Amino acid sequence: MSDPWSGSMMIEGRVVRAASGGSRIEFRSGPGDPMAVAERVEPAAPGRRFPMSLGRTKTRGDIHLITYSDGYRVRVESSRDAPTVLRTAAGTKIGLILVTDTATAVSITAGTLCHFVPHPEEPRTPEVFRLLILDLFGVEMGRLSLIRTPEGWSRRGDELADNHLWWDRTGDALPAPILGTRLAIGRRIDRDERDALLAACVDMALGLRPYITELKCLDG
Repeated sequence: MSDPWSGSMMIEGRVVRAASGGSRIEFRSGPGDPMAVAERVEPAAPGRRFPMSLGRTKTRGDIHLITYSDGYRVRVESSRDAPTVLRTAAGTKIGLILVTDTATAVSITAGTLCHFVPHPEEPRTPEVFRLLILDLFGVEMGRLSLIRTPEGWSRRGDELADNHLWWDRTGDALPAPILGTRLAIGRRIDRDERDALLAACVDMALGLRPYITELKCLDG
């Protein structure tokens, strides 16, 4: 089987209703089973349902678990006023995402991995939020769209994204601020980068953490 992380690629993360009554995000690079899924770790308290609005509480952070198709898992621990922490399922810290008006992902062993910054021309539209992903040296390595409406899935215009043919252009409207993510990467990425990129998608789409100023409108 070819390595899905070895070259130019597009990964869609669709937000769907989880069996727990909350929400999960399913990541795919093509038709078929997800390459990874993520959802909140803590179940709802007895008699309580998590709303599909996906918002965080004011009193504690979020913990989401990414599970890859090979069984490898990454915990994404997010709080309002501290870096987002990435850990293995066993609890070993493997990375941080430092969030201010932009965000920077850092590996515990490899140093700075990438930066998340607003698209310079149109970071926010009614359909999508758009971010650039810059490498250690500030060179663009990819783009990330956060989908706000079903029409956002079919929005085109980025050359990197336009190189990929998609099997499903639209989706259902959910009672959620973010319907999913579209990640376009122009080169091979390693495991540290992969974990950071998907963790960022989870943190923004499910945790509603604002990695750029334009996203603060969702951080209620």
